[in-house]
Order: sequence, then structure tokens, then C-alpha cells
Amino acid sequence: MLPWIGDLKGHAIFLDLDGTIAEIADHPDDVCVRPNTLRLLEALNDESNGALAVISGRELSAIDRLLHPLKLPAAGVHGLERRDAAGVLHGSQPLELHPISIVFEKALGDETGVVIERKRGAVALHYRLRPDLERRCCEIVEEVLGQRGDVRLIHGKMVFEILQKGSDKGSVINAFLKEPPFQGRIPIFAGDDVTDEAGFVAVNRQGGISIKVGGQETDARFRARNVQELEGWLLDLIAEARGEQLH
Repeated sequence: MLPWIGDLKGHAIFLDLDGTIAEIADHPDDVCVRPNTLRLLEALNDESNGALAVISGRELSAIDRLLHPLKLPAAGVHGLERRDAAGVLHGSQPLELHPISIVFEKALGDETGVVIERKRGAVALHYRLRPDLERRCCEIVEEVLGQRGDVRLIHGKMVFEILQKGSDKGSVINAFLKEPPFQGRIPIFAGDDVTDEAGFVAVNRQGGISIKVGGQETDARFRARNVQELEGWLLDLIAEARGEQLH
């Protein structure tokens, strides 16, 4: 069961994107954010006085494209890049990971259904359409990791992602919480994948509300069955903040 919150303006809201406020698709380019969800985010942003941020594995440019016309505070590539509430960009110079994508292309480029996604400071190997190739993908990823000590691995839902060492979702949530309008508020973070666990741990340490979307094992203190249940809870928060009857 998701918790009741009496004062939305006393909370800072952090939301993952894929699998949390948008349904996962077979290909990353096929994901879309519904107009109703965009209106929900706009209302959350208004009712929280701007203390809403999206924390995603996607690049900031991809986040903005999916949320257009909204342009919210956000962190991309699992925390490697961040845009604060004032619009200031934070992040280190990205590593050159093109050689890793070349390795993936040579080994798996001819396999139908395998998607190689290149991002700032990261390369993701998606095998959602080819679960039979999981072991082969894992072997190739492990070979790459054995040759480079400056990267780390995240194994998410049907995806292996190699990215440069550095920030994670927990560290960027903590960074937001040191700045207005997030500062001094109780954090809420909702996410659906193993990449969100660092965010759950950080929020738990702050005495906040951590929400796992889906049924996997987690450190989150609360759980939503799916995107729709989380969205319904967020709608209730808005209705409560506006003094409206809950749906």
C-alpha cells in the first residue's frame, strides 16, 4: 500500500522515467509519455512549487524530448549528468566509450532484435527481443569489463549497461536535496529497476518515501504494482493538495 501524504509542499518528488511514469517498450525509441501523464507532471510541479525532478538512465536530451513541452530539473545517464532547478548543468567530461560500442557491434550487430544504445558516458546492450542471447551478451560484457577499470556495469531489465564510474541516482538525489526548492523537504523517489536501488537507499537514509514499481526484490519501503497504480497515487496527492475529492 502506498502512503498517505498530508502536505505535498513539504516533499521533494523524484521520478524515474521508463517503467515508472512511462511503460517500457521493446525498443527505447518506442517509449512515449502519454499526454495525461504530462499534465500530471505539470500539476505535480505546480503543487510542489517546482520540487519535482526526473532521474533517468536516459540522456537529458532524451528526457526533454519525451517530456516536451515540459523542461524539468533532471538527472540523466544514472546520474552522470544533471540539470538543477536553475537550469545549470552539472557533470564530468564523459569517457570515450566508442570502442566498447564497436565491440558490441562486431559481436552482435548482425543479431536481429539486439539494440545497442550509445549515450553520454555509457553504452547499453538491450536484448529484450532476444532473451535467448542473454548469456552471450553477458559473456561479451564481462570480456569488456575485464579490459577496462574505468567503467562499471548495471544489469537492468533485459539490458546490460556499461558506464563510466561516477555518480549514481542516490548521489544526484542528495545533490538536489542540498539546493532550492528541494532543500529541507522529505524526499519521495519512485523507480522500477535495479538502477534505482541507490536512489531508494539514499531516500531511506533521509527518512523519505521510496517506492518500487513492480514485483522485484528491493530496498524500497513501499511498492506500486505498476505504472497505473503509481499514477493513481500521484493523482491523489494532487487532489489532496488542491482540496479536491479523491478519485
